[in-house]
Amino acid sequence: MKKVTKKEIAWYVIAGVIGVLGLFSLILGIVGEHLPVLASDNWILTSEAAWLSNWSHMGYRFWGLILIGAATLLAVICLTLFAREGDRDQERALRRAQRLGKAKASEE
Repeated sequence: MKKVTKKEIAWYVIAGVIGVLGLFSLILGIVGEHLPVLASDNWILTSEAAWLSNWSHMGYRFWGLILIGAATLLAVICLTLFAREGDRDQERALRRAQRLGKAKASEE
């Protein structure tokens, strides 16, 4: 069984936090669009127009999708890199065991 390093856990936690923020932003955008109040009383759309639309021209939903995509990409990259590292460690242990087996056979 492979040990999971602290570095690997940290990267997965970072990807998870980014994904949760993206999901929260996406849900906030959807709720803001369908909130059954007057447009002037809708605090979600007001906040979106106040600070988010000034510099990005995208709303909560689009930023939520971007953050979820970034978190997914980060998690897949981490999975690939750490799986490759685990495969290298297994191959290294197998080669070491084969060398020790040959050394024992030559001694006998």
